[in-house]
Amino acid sequence: MKRFNLVLFIAVIFIFSACQKKEKTIYDFKTDFVGDNSKVSQIINMQAYPKNFQTSEIKILSEEEPYGLKVFCKNYKNLEKKDLFKNAATTLALIKNLDNLYYIDENEREIFTYNRKEVEENLKKENTSLEKISESRENLENFINN
Repeated sequence: MKRFNLVLFIAVIFIFSACQKKEKTIYDFKTDFVGDNSKVSQIINMQAYPKNFQTSEIKILSEEEPYGLKVFCKNYKNLEKKDLFKNAATTLALIKNLDNLYYIDENEREIFTYNRKEVEENLKKENTSLEKISESRENLENFINN
């Protein structure tokens, strides 16, 4: 009987350890609302940015439409707007009601600004859209990695 209990105990431990939550990906933080501070900050923080570029805090602009998001950044001097396009598209794809994305410096001066319409027009040239990108984890990963 003791041996059976030991085997049962080990089997239960094995089953529970196999069922542990897997690590979350950026797609897991997809949200309909820019006002969802915890998900929005994870979306910004989990992205891979160009070399040396750093984000710090965010400021959500959700009191009135069009909704916006300010991302404070450092080490942007050698970047062009196109260098952050994938990051902007990823952010807009994962935050459904976000209209304007501002990358700003510590004094809140705009470095680069992206709006949903502009990003959609550029993605159309690549035969994709924000909606397609946000449809599935696989679509998002394909967009980010290609």
